[in-house]
Amino acid sequence: MERIRVRKFPKVKDLANVLGLIPLIDVNMEKEIKTQSVYRVGYELSGFFSEGEELQSNINVLGRKEIGYLERMERTKRKEILEKYLSYPFPTLIVTVENNIVDEIVEIAKKYRKPVLKSNNKTIEFIRNAKFYLQKVLAEEIIIDNCILLDIYGVGILLKGYEDARLGATVELLERGHKFITDTRLKVQNIANRFILGSNTADKESGDSHFYLFGKDGNDIDVTTHFGIKSTRKRKKITLLVELEKWDEKKFYDRLGLDEVYEEYLGFKIPKVTLPVRKGRNLAIIIETAAINYRLKKTGVNSAEYFWKESKKLIEENRENKKRGLVVNDKTSMPVRYIKSRFNLNVLNGEEFLDNRYITTTGVYRPSLALTGYFDMYEEEGYKGLQLFTETEFKYLDSISPKDKEKNLEKYLDEDFPAIIISGVKNIPDYFLNKIIEKKIILLETKLDRPSHVVATFSAYLENYFAPSTSVHGVFVELYGFGVLLTGKSGIGKSETALELIHRGHRLIADDSVRFEKGVIGDITGRASKLPYFMEIRGLGIIDVKALYGVGAVRISKRLDMIIELQELKSEDYLTAMDYQESTEVLLGNEIPKIKLYISSGRNAAAMVEIAVMNLMAKRMGYNSEEVYLKELKNKNYND
Repeated sequence: MERIRVRKFPKVKDLANVLGLIPLIDVNMEKEIKTQSVYRVGYELSGFFSEGEELQSNINVLGRKEIGYLERMERTKRKEILEKYLSYPFPTLIVTVENNIVDEIVEIAKKYRKPVLKSNNKTIEFIRNAKFYLQKVLAEEIIIDNCILLDIYGVGILLKGYEDARLGATVELLERGHKFITDTRLKVQNIANRFILGSNTADKESGDSHFYLFGKDGNDIDVTTHFGIKSTRKRKKITLLVELEKWDEKKFYDRLGLDEVYEEYLGFKIPKVTLPVRKGRNLAIIIETAAINYRLKKTGVNSAEYFWKESKKLIEENRENKKRGLVVNDKTSMPVRYIKSRFNLNVLNGEEFLDNRYITTTGVYRPSLALTGYFDMYEEEGYKGLQLFTETEFKYLDSISPKDKEKNLEKYLDEDFPAIIISGVKNIPDYFLNKIIEKKIILLETKLDRPSHVVATFSAYLENYFAPSTSVHGVFVELYGFGVLLTGKSGIGKSETALELIHRGHRLIADDSVRFEKGVIGDITGRASKLPYFMEIRGLGIIDVKALYGVGAVRISKRLDMIIELQELKSEDYLTAMDYQESTEVLLGNEIPKIKLYISSGRNAAAMVEIAVMNLMAKRMGYNSEEVYLKELKNKNYND
């Protein structure tokens, strides 16, 4: 509920008391000040007078420069100008020096009952202090109830909406070290159309200096006593509005964060996010993230816009690849251009064939036997991978007869392989280059000069590329060194649970779409499918976890150790020990340990995930708490 508050104009005596001004003429001190402006006298000292608000309603100031200007003026003219100047109805004149000229001003001011005050501060400093005071006391204001103003990481967040969720989130935020301003009689002011200021006014009316969080049925919380004086502050600039509402399955909630939504207070637009409330969502964590994300935006980094731009680039890249005939998202083959780009290879021949010649095997082969005339191994598909030529191959060709060299090389180059890589060769023979050009073979050159290094490096990359893979909908995180995949139906709270785990010091690998690959030794490794480290939080949109929480909160890939499926616990459900029994799920041929966790109000999903992982750690170390418990229970029953 909002109520317009009647403004009380400050009087000259109020200005004097607040800013420590000394009255040189103690008259008309009850005169009201009705504008926020402070005017430093200028043209008027030359005898030019305008009829603007400067001489009608603004506080006027004469500083050292203005007094110096008057000192150099002929006395009669000076008196004439001061007479006219002081006849204008501005509320008060402030001087920041004291000399004979000021005495003249005081004498004339008495005639017009104009209060003259002396400031001991420098002119600029006084003007700044006076403006700040007047902007605050004369600001347009309203009083708001049924909301909570908090200071979270320096961001003033006005929390509105769903009352139960609002109170619960506030208590947790206070426990996490944030500051409370008020949840009742919040004074909201528009300060000079620059920002909206929220202030606690409840203590002024009650006389109690403590801050209270008012709960239902009179169950109030004394914030000052429970959380300490450090958890409170009197006022805060309101920079973000967070609206809480009950989750509506039929309603669309922002999942990208591209559309800016505002709510207007006193003509000032405040950014607004709407957070749906449902089981398993840790609102305190999400509100903290909203505050950090707001600060990130203020630095010029908009994660949602960056994600959208990069996504469009990927879409356009795939579209262009299709036009050029490239196979897109097919892990059975790789265009030679990929390997050229990945290892920054120099193209000696066949630039035009890079996009339509494909690598289909993981091996990198040196054609030693083929150059001797033995080609049986090329009947096997596996040998038709990348070919590697070094100085040794050319030395061998030079050691055999020209006839055998011609015959063996001709037959070898007729084999169907994607490309030849040259390593550590200073001068490639012309006869070889001519054959390459003639047969339209791709010839690449690497800066790596050790053959074993070339084979190992390229093979490892190809093994990884051609590894069996699949994409899974879920969130992949690392806890205590274990790779854990969180799964569950859309909206169950996977991302929010992962977000709280990140707050607890764990790390994100991928959100929403996780790409799993089975390596050479059989381990399954997961990583983000395309754009890593981004996370989608309903109501907030896309956030960049690396930008918000630092590089320590993310990692590129991780071995999969465990799957945890989040399920909603309905009110009529009754959990038994059977509901917690472990199972396995087959992924890329591997059996992965899996458990189900049931989400409901009052159950901290992140804490339960941590416990599940620690329990897995204990089992791998040879300790099974369930078996120990059953054994102890059996012994107790036997003894009884």
